[in-house]
Amino acid sequence: MKHLAPLRILWMVMRNELRTISHTPATALVVVGGVIIYGLLYNLFYAPNVVREAPIIVVDESHSHLSERFILLTDASPSAEVITTAASLHEGQEMLQRGEGEALLYLPHDIEERIGRGEQAVVVTFATTNTFLYYEATAEAVVEASLALGEEVREGMAWILPEEVQFALSTRQPITPEGIALFNPSKGYATYLLPVVLMIIIFQTLTMVVAMTSAGRRAKGVSFLRTPTTRLWQRVTVVIGRTTIHATLYSAFSCFLVGLLPRLFELPHLASVWTLVGILTPFILATSLFGQCFGKLFEDSDAPLLLITFFSVGLIFIAGISYPLELLPSQWRALHYIFPSSPAILAYTATASMGATLPEVSREIAVLWVQVGAYFLLAAIPSRGFR
Repeated sequence: MKHLAPLRILWMVMRNELRTISHTPATALVVVGGVIIYGLLYNLFYAPNVVREAPIIVVDESHSHLSERFILLTDASPSAEVITTAASLHEGQEMLQRGEGEALLYLPHDIEERIGRGEQAVVVTFATTNTFLYYEATAEAVVEASLALGEEVREGMAWILPEEVQFALSTRQPITPEGIALFNPSKGYATYLLPVVLMIIIFQTLTMVVAMTSAGRRAKGVSFLRTPTTRLWQRVTVVIGRTTIHATLYSAFSCFLVGLLPRLFELPHLASVWTLVGILTPFILATSLFGQCFGKLFEDSDAPLLLITFFSVGLIFIAGISYPLELLPSQWRALHYIFPSSPAILAYTATASMGATLPEVSREIAVLWVQVGAYFLLAAIPSRGFR
C-alpha cells in the first residue's frame, strides 16, 4: 500500500467511502431521512408561518362584566377569534379534542373577585399543535387582552392609591411603544427559525454520517493506512479523498435544502447563487473535517447518532441567533468558534434574510476557513491507527 501512487490511493479512498455510506443502512437512513424527510417535515410543520384568527373555544365560569370584557378583547385581537363557548372545562376539552377549535380559553369563577381585591387573577389557555403555531397565536391574543384590560381596571382603582401616586399617574405622559421586526416584518416563526434549521440539518447529518463511518471502521479494525508505516502525504491523501466524497454529496443536498426548499415554502432567499457557494463551500468542508475528528472519539458506529441528535437547541443558542453572542459567557462564546454551524448560521441568515453580501459576512467566512485548516490538521493526525 505504501508504494501506491497518490492518485490511486485517492481513488481507492473515495470509492471505499462512497460504498461505505451507501451500503450502510444507518448512514443511508441519516442521509435520506435527515436531509430530505427532516427538511420537508420541518417546513411542513411551520408552513402557515403566521397564524391569524386562531379559532378559540371559551369556558367562562365567571359570567361577569369583567370576563365578558376579557373575551371581547381577546376576540378583537388579529391573532384569535372566539368561535363558540362551552359550559365547563371538561366539555371544552372534549370539543378541542374533536377538532371544533384549535385553542381553549378558561376563565375561572373568581376572576372578578380577585381583581376587585387587587389580587392577581389567573386565566388558563390550551392549544393544539397541529401546526405548532396555534399556542403562540392564542397566547399573544390573551396577553394583549390582559394588558388592555389591566389598563382599564387600573384607572378605576386609582382611588385606593396614595395621593402622591394618583397625582403622578394623572400627570404622566403616556408612551405608546411600537415594535418593528427587522427583516421579518410578518413576525413569522418559519421565516425566523427555518433558515437556521437548514444549516443545523446540514451540520448534524453530515457530522453524524462522517463520525459513524469513522467509528465503524475503528470498530471493525479496517484500516487503509496504519500508523507505524504511514507517511504524512498518505494520511493527507486519505483525508482529502474522504472530504471530497462528503463535499460532493452535500453539495447536491445543499441545492435541495437552501436552493429548493426556501422557494418552495416561501422562506427568505435573498442570497445569490455565488454568495451561497461562498458560504457553503467552507461550511461543508469544515463540517466534514470536524466529523472526521469527532469520529475518532468513538468505536461504536451508533454512538455519534445518539449524541449529535440532541445538539440542535445548543447549536442554535451558541450561534448567536436566539441570544446575542456578545452577551454569552466567555466559555460559551468559545464554543461558537468550535462548531462550523455557528459562523455558517450567522452568514447564511445575514445573506438570505437580510440581503447581505459576501464582503459583509467576511468575518464568518474567515472563521469557517480557519476551521477548515485546523480540522484538516487534526484529521490527518493518526489516532490508534489511521482509519
